[in-house]
Amino acid sequence: MLVGIEAVRSGYISRDGQRIHWQEFGAGQDSLLLLPTWSIVHSDFWRHQVGYLSDRCRVITFDGLGNGASDRPIDAHYYGDLKFADDASAIMEECGIDRAAVIGASQGGPWALAMAARHPELVSGVIFIAPNVPLAPEHPEQIEANDLFLDDLDEYVDWMKWNKNYWLQDYPGFLQFFFSKCFTEPSSEPQIENFVAMGLETTPQVLLATEGTDEQNLSDALARQYASAIECPSLVIHGDEDAITPLARGSELARLTGAELVVMSGCGHEPQCRNPVETNRLVGDFLASAFGQ
Repeated sequence: MLVGIEAVRSGYISRDGQRIHWQEFGAGQDSLLLLPTWSIVHSDFWRHQVGYLSDRCRVITFDGLGNGASDRPIDAHYYGDLKFADDASAIMEECGIDRAAVIGASQGGPWALAMAARHPELVSGVIFIAPNVPLAPEHPEQIEANDLFLDDLDEYVDWMKWNKNYWLQDYPGFLQFFFSKCFTEPSSEPQIENFVAMGLETTPQVLLATEGTDEQNLSDALARQYASAIECPSLVIHGDEDAITPLARGSELARLTGAELVVMSGCGHEPQCRNPVETNRLVGDFLASAFGQ
């Protein structure tokens, strides 16, 4: 949910008995859908884009299950890439939108990809920001942490804090660590503080559930199939100091989709927050082309 920005209207859809909250900003014949990302935060991570973009078009945001004004089930069957992509399509229908440009950041990247590939009639263009699409390996330290995720360790240092037991023991400590990796730029304390506050609006039990199920998540093979099927205009924006999603993932997605790749020098995982002016310029230029303005 956006903080400090008044929506034109808002509401809920229901999926499997769970409420999913959406908001609408701006007006006009052109529409833009800003997807959620991992439920460790809610849609306020788009705070720097909504005001700028709603002066140009109709902007829709929503909180994915697990945070914000949406429900927080702790069953993994409620989560997954394909389910969130279908939620986005359902919200477009609820809002009476036949076609929209779509932006997905981080984990929202797989959802934008799935949406554009499965429902090409709905998507006029797609922007991927630091897309966590499984088209290249994770950073080596993340791979090691994933291998030990369920283990009870003697100590939890650096990426070893990416661990189920640590999340349950010291959830605020995990949030502080994780968001320090999202914001690798100097003087990012205000952004880290804001993201930690959003993270504290959910629980480690919810985050554990958001892993979803294998059949609802993108594999490398399915991601490649979807990327090769994209026909709409596309853009990939990725920071070269991203400590969460390797630049190789954004580069490979751009290659497969035929998208323009913009590498932002010195940027970490959240360029829309740490470098909003440049990010908004790139988005605005892309939308002008996609909407034929």
